[in-house]
Amino acid sequence: MSHNVLEKSIEYLKGFSLKKTRLFNIELQIHTYEDLLFFYPRKYVHYFILNNISELTKKKNPTDNTLIQITGKITHLEEINYQNKKGKILVARLEDETGYVELVWFKTINFFRKIIKKNMTITVHGSVKYFQRKIQIIHPDIQKFQFSENNYSIYPIYSIPKKLRENGINNSFMIEILKNLIEESKNDIEEIFLQDIMKKELMQRKEALIQIHFPKSLEKLFQAKQRLKFEELFFLKLFLLSKKNINACYSSNSYPFLRLGKNFYNFYKYCLPFSLTEEQKRVFKEIRSDLKKPIQMNRLLQGDVGCGKTIIAVLSMLLALDNGFQSCLMVPTEVLAIQHYSSIKKMFSEIGIQIALLTSSTPIQMRKRIYHDVFIGKISILIGTHTLIQDTVHFKNLGLAIIDEQQRFGVEQRAKILEKNNKRPHILIMTATPIPRTLAMTLYNDLKISIIKELPMDRKPITTVHFRNKHRSKVLEIIRSQIQKGRQIYIIYPTIEKFKKNESKNLMKGYQFIKENFPKLEDRIGILHGRMNYQEKNIQMNRFLHGETKILVSTTVIEVGVDVPNASVILIENADCFGLSQLHQLRGRVGRGPHQSYCILMTNDKISVESHFRMKIMCETKDGLEIAKKDLKLRGSGDLIGTKQSGNAYFRIANLLEDYKLIKEVIPIAKKFFSKNPNFLLNHRTTQNHFYKYYKSFWGKIS
Repeated sequence: MSHNVLEKSIEYLKGFSLKKTRLFNIELQIHTYEDLLFFYPRKYVHYFILNNISELTKKKNPTDNTLIQITGKITHLEEINYQNKKGKILVARLEDETGYVELVWFKTINFFRKIIKKNMTITVHGSVKYFQRKIQIIHPDIQKFQFSENNYSIYPIYSIPKKLRENGINNSFMIEILKNLIEESKNDIEEIFLQDIMKKELMQRKEALIQIHFPKSLEKLFQAKQRLKFEELFFLKLFLLSKKNINACYSSNSYPFLRLGKNFYNFYKYCLPFSLTEEQKRVFKEIRSDLKKPIQMNRLLQGDVGCGKTIIAVLSMLLALDNGFQSCLMVPTEVLAIQHYSSIKKMFSEIGIQIALLTSSTPIQMRKRIYHDVFIGKISILIGTHTLIQDTVHFKNLGLAIIDEQQRFGVEQRAKILEKNNKRPHILIMTATPIPRTLAMTLYNDLKISIIKELPMDRKPITTVHFRNKHRSKVLEIIRSQIQKGRQIYIIYPTIEKFKKNESKNLMKGYQFIKENFPKLEDRIGILHGRMNYQEKNIQMNRFLHGETKILVSTTVIEVGVDVPNASVILIENADCFGLSQLHQLRGRVGRGPHQSYCILMTNDKISVESHFRMKIMCETKDGLEIAKKDLKLRGSGDLIGTKQSGNAYFRIANLLEDYKLIKEVIPIAKKFFSKNPNFLLNHRTTQNHFYKYYKSFWGKIS
């Protein structure tokens, strides 16, 4: 794109005042003409175009909510008091040669009072109502032009934040300024694709950006969407190919792990806590095959909650140790780090392997000793949170880095692990968040993918139920029944203290409620949350792990990885405060032993339609992949390169689930372009400009 008109501030565009400019800057992050051009409609409405008003009056009782477009002249205009003179409405009479219809506005009447004048000819879009023998259009949108000459008009609807609406910025205003924008800037919209790509029957870029706002037909709208989706997906793939190309320069020289030694054999023979499933064996073979090569492994290990990814990590770290190398395991929370450290230390108790735990809560003197022992190679395996990537941590010979729940870490955090050695260590990334395979191939272009598809044999399906507050007594009975059977209970709250003016329960009040309802267990009720220090968290976790605590009242610090086979119930308070993937992760804290387990979703008696939909999905669906798909549809794709996990990030129109067929078309085209033009950032100015507009904030972080 040219660097003149499209980079101008919107304050210079006809229709903008300084106040409106500031509102667009703050509420929509729209600063330039280009930003506004890429502010696509959220939906479209089809209005039937009527030739004259008599087409409405011919019907004795016009159908309510009929969407029409009609053109006429304003012949009368007045403000009328209503509600005992506390409010006003604006009423206009729209006439043509065949009849009239009333236009009525209850809101933003000052805005319309300024732009509507008597004897003005306008085009009106709206929903037809029949009131006191009069035909009315309530809150119509008005234009001074018609969209098309077809028998219907495709009318764009934009997402307008409340602050903008309160200041008179409505859909009519958006259409007017976008019309002005396109008129002023259309000659500055350059094509960014070369001819060989355009041969794929793509609409020209200029035409697509006009049609996405003001489509002449449904066919033109579809073609515009396909072109703009193709563009977004093409540049994502191009970014990932460039990232892979840069990483390849560093990954060609790494450590081959050629031998299985005594540590691995002793553990496998004497300490393995359970027999591996066929899926676990297959995945470990894939990992070992990578580790034998003098090329850096980059592998994603994906598997639903409770499938046994941790034991694969342990076996991989033992393989590194038998070849003379250190390993580290980086996890997103301190509670999970403590859990991994405790369980792995217990597994290694009979074979004498030196491991250590490092988190932000580790005391200074202990931390210094760990730094020293890691540096001289005394510690073979280091487990911790993001503290592992601090500059003070120096390994003697780090050969394997495992990152658990990688979606919790940003690009910079993951990259810092790679800087711990002269040669880059092998990388194993683990996630319990299921990702559709096409999506995974798109996102993790530089990774090989292993998937554990089955749970261990002795696991029973978790029963998930949704209860309202009025049925709380039933929930308490379920908990009592499970405790009598010797089981343990998680109770999860969204916040530690106040939340939404006490509309929802919080952990501190919940803790008191549980103690009051289980007085005989008062000394066996634990509490766990993020404000506690390392020692307090460790004590609480160990008590629960060893069965001393029967009920653990906690926030979501136990969301991932915590493994207590005897826990059979997880009660999630105010479950409507959580997303689907998070609920699925929390549900995975139970059902990890041979006992029948239950996930109880507790909500207020009244919840939103969307929340009810989420509860229904959780109760009916056990498959993590299906839940991930539905969650992605509800939340958006998130920032797939950086750290943001919800919303649509730089995807303005593409959807990584719905557009999977288009993704399959884009990938080979992007690969072919990149193979022919590996230096496209130097040789193709328009492609380069657009590439940097998408990815300039990430480009320095991908190597």
